[in-house]
Amino acid sequence: MLVRLAPLALAASILASVAQTVGAQEWLFQRLQLDKLQIVSLGGSVGRILPSQVDPTMVYAVSADYGEIAPSWRVTFTTSYWSSKYRDAVVKAFVDTLNKRLADPTGTAHVEPSPISLYDVTIGADVRYVPTYSGELKPFFGVGIAAHVINAEGALIQGTFVERSLDDIAAGIYVTAGVSFRLVQHIGFEGSARGDLLSGFRSSQVRVGATYFFGRMRGTSTPK
Repeated sequence: MLVRLAPLALAASILASVAQTVGAQEWLFQRLQLDKLQIVSLGGSVGRILPSQVDPTMVYAVSADYGEIAPSWRVTFTTSYWSSKYRDAVVKAFVDTLNKRLADPTGTAHVEPSPISLYDVTIGADVRYVPTYSGELKPFFGVGIAAHVINAEGALIQGTFVERSLDDIAAGIYVTAGVSFRLVQHIGFEGSARGDLLSGFRSSQVRVGATYFFGRMRGTSTPK
């Protein structure tokens, strides 16, 4: 009998543990007001990015504001994309290093430089401080974390460990600041600057874009 009851006791213990975990998650969501998060606005932007060791290029982004988690603090999710190539001076320095290490008694062998392209797709989330007041011009400052999906291509590195080391999915942090302006009830504009930092790579960017504000949301008033 005891043997038969053992699985039941184990199942009951597991269910109790799950119930406690769910209860803790509900408490955390209520405490941080995460259960109130819902999309408030959606925006698109374009700008200029200056990555380290890479030619400056255009960056394209889409962002979604999910509302407040505390007075004056909002959660925003952003995804962006840019493509460029390593600076000629960086590629030349790499090729010069390779040529110095070539074992060639004739002295005629050498490595020719060629472009190395780089692509970055970024998905991130930040918490922004937006002062609460009735004006339509609203400055903000935020900090966040992002995942960077980086891909490098080029004949110079194709099939080598250099290409494999540059191709990466890396996590980083960023800071952002800017100002948004509500033009009419559902349309606004935003200008921002952002700096990203991850292992061995950093970038800074400026962007401008338009934002669409959705109507009245459940349990909230129309965004101010």
